[in-house]
This record gives sequence, C-alpha cells and structure tokens, in this order.
Amino acid sequence: MNIGSLFSRHARYRPNHLAVVFGDQRLTWYEFNQSINRLANAFLDLGIGKGDKVATILPNCLEQLEVYWAVAKIGAVVVPSSTLLLERAMRTLLQDSDAVMLITTAGFADKINAIKSELPAIADDRYLLTDASDIAGYQDYHALKAAAGDQDPEGVVIERDDPFNIMYSSGTTGLPKGIVHSHYIRAMYASTFAASYRMTTESVTMHAGAIVFNGAFVDLMPTVFLGATYVLQEQFEPVSYIETIEKEKTDEG
Repeated sequence: MNIGSLFSRHARYRPNHLAVVFGDQRLTWYEFNQSINRLANAFLDLGIGKGDKVATILPNCLEQLEVYWAVAKIGAVVVPSSTLLLERAMRTLLQDSDAVMLITTAGFADKINAIKSELPAIADDRYLLTDASDIAGYQDYHALKAAAGDQDPEGVVIERDDPFNIMYSSGTTGLPKGIVHSHYIRAMYASTFAASYRMTTESVTMHAGAIVFNGAFVDLMPTVFLGATYVLQEQFEPVSYIETIEKEKTDEG
C-alpha cells in the first residue's frame, strides 16, 4: 500500500482535472504528478531512500504538498515542523526525528546556521531552500527538481505499515512527542473521511489552516483519495476566504 500511487492513478485516469490551487498556481493531476515525480527523483539522486526522514520548516505552500507526496512515492518519511519554532525547538525536533534532510525558506537560514553543527545527520548538500538560490550552504529546491526526471520512481516496495510521516505534539505536558502515521493509517483517513463528508470526485476542498499539523490531513487525504480539487490558502483571511469560495465554486462547480 503506497498512498503516493494515488497521484499516478489520477494522472492517468483524470489528467486534466484540477488537482491543486495555491494563489495563482493551478495544477491538473497530470501536472501535479509530474512535479511530484521530479521531486521524488531529485530526492533519490541525493541518496534519500526508504525510511529516511525528510524534515520541513515551511509555511503553507505548494512545495510542502509536493514534499508530502514525493516522500510517499519513495518510502521516505516526512517530518513537517511549524514555522513558529525557535532555534532550540528546531534542534530538538530535527535531532529526535533523525532527519537527514531539511527543506525550508531563506527566512530561516540564519536560525538553521546557528544549529547546523548540532545536526550531524544532515549532510551539507541536504539543506534545501524553496525561495532562494544564492545562499551559501543551501541547495536550490527548484533547480534540483528541474534537473530530475518526471517519470514515476521504480523499484520501491512499500508495505501498509511502513511510516509515512512523523507529526510532533505541542509538548504542553513535557517534551514534544513524535507521532508516527503509516501509509495504512493515512489511507484510512482518506476513505473514512471521504465517506463521512459525502465527498465525490467533483468536490472542491479548501484549507486555510497550517498544513503541517495533523488536522490538515482530515480534508487533505480524502481529497487526494478521490482525485478531487484541493484549494490551499497561505493563511486565513476572512475576505479572501469568502472570495475564494465564490471563485472556486464558480470556476469548478
């Protein structure tokens, strides 16, 4: 069971259906799958393989979604972290999760530089930035993607109990704890919530909360499962939220 295979299926059987919307970016299932495959192959080119932990410190963005599914396709494990973390918390979570790669933005480079010496598991070429190409010590996420192939990764065998992600608790009663979700668990999120919400392949889901928290998967997984349309907002803002509902309902409904 590999939840990443859903994207290949949708790309084949409903290639022109709108998959994801983020700001001005609109990708069909075919386009989204190609983008995910490029990232998955870029990870493989960097030596990332099954069971390796890939950490992110990203705001809501298309790149965060790509990382989720690229990791799923190759059997690696994604560790999404909040952008509200301070240096000490970043170090703790990156060490505790055994992360071997970190993907973030230029705005966090100084904080990461301050703790790099305490992150020996992350090789020098495995620090990636999604929004900059000229900061020493970091690779360009988009350049790596562009150089990789867009074919589906081959030869990766993923079982139902293989881990897909580690989500950290807030640590209100102690240190944050890593909660592991397998491919099977996320597949159950997909089918159960799709049925509960009475969603169809023509449904449009919109999410304005942070997608690095577990609650985001309550609507993300059923949308992906059905090959429906997922509209992601950078953050909640009431006027744009209402306007987006009307726009996407008109455009897609």
